[in-house]
Amino acid sequence: MPRLTVPVELRWADIDSNGHVNNVAYLTLLEEVRIRALHPLIRGALGSGTDAGGVVTRGGRAPVVVARHEVEYVRQLTWSPAPVVVDIWAARLGRASCEIHHVLRATTGEEYARVVTTLVYLDPETQRPRSLTDAERAAYAGLLDEPLVMRGAPARV
Repeated sequence: MPRLTVPVELRWADIDSNGHVNNVAYLTLLEEVRIRALHPLIRGALGSGTDAGGVVTRGGRAPVVVARHEVEYVRQLTWSPAPVVVDIWAARLGRASCEIHHVLRATTGEEYARVVTTLVYLDPETQRPRSLTDAERAAYAGLLDEPLVMRGAPARV
């Protein structure tokens, strides 16, 4: 499987008054994982401060925004000094977007959450969606895998 596995430590501040990781803290943890896992991959595709296929980047970065999150909380996650891990991969490349799938789990395999995030790439000048470059598509190609199937959700086509 072409998935990356990234360890992430929980912060005490992630815990809410119920004693478990707050639902919004999951998105912050996954943002950290996406940056750590995907930034080197995409930066390598773009080169440092260069343009890729006619797309001018700001400081070697392609502007990207989160357009959507779909979160399925599987079980409560409580604070522990041991890191949890996130399996991360790309499941779909659109014209201007990339669907990133995550499974947050214990090192023993027990799942806590399944998350699908849609990233949209923007033109740096207009801030409108723009087509993924060949270099970006090639960078994601090594991470393409089957999509998550969420409970109770219809199969995606």
